Amino acid sequence: MEGTALHTHQHLSITIDGVPVTVPANIGVDTQSGGMSALHTHDTAGIIHVESAKAESFVLGQLFTEWGVALEDRQVGGYVNGRDGTVVRVFVNNEQTSTPLPKLRLEDRDDIAIVITTDGATPTAPAPFDWAAAE
Repeated sequence: MEGTALHTHQHLSITIDGVPVTVPANIGVDTQSGGMSALHTHDTAGIIHVESAKAESFVLGQLFTEWGVALEDRQVGGYVNGRDGTVVRVFVNNEQTSTPLPKLRLEDRDDIAIVITTDGATPTAPAPFDWAAAE
C-alpha cells in the first residue's frame, strides 16, 4: 500500500526502432481490491510513483517485476542486446548509463529512457521529459 515516508517520481520511456512503447496504467495496482504496491503507475504517461512506508532504495527491476515484463542486464522483454542486431541502451537524464537495468536506482525526478534498435543502429537519447508540463 502507499506510504508517506518516501514519495518520489520518475519518468520511464521505452522506444523500439523509434516507436514509443506505452508504459501501462495501474502497474502495481490491484484494481479489484484497491491495493497498491509502493512502486506503481496511475496512467500511461510513464510516470513511476514511489510511495513507501519506509525510506528505502527502489530499483527499476522492482517495477518490471510488478509489470510482469522480463528485465535483465541489457534485456527488456524479448529484446536482448547483441542478439540479431538488437542494441539496448539506457539513458538517465540524457546520459547513457552502464548500470545493469534491474539494479538501476530510482531517484526523484529521474528521466529514464530505454532505447532499443533492431537493425544494429546506435540508439540515441530522446528529448528530455518535461516535468513542468506533467505537473
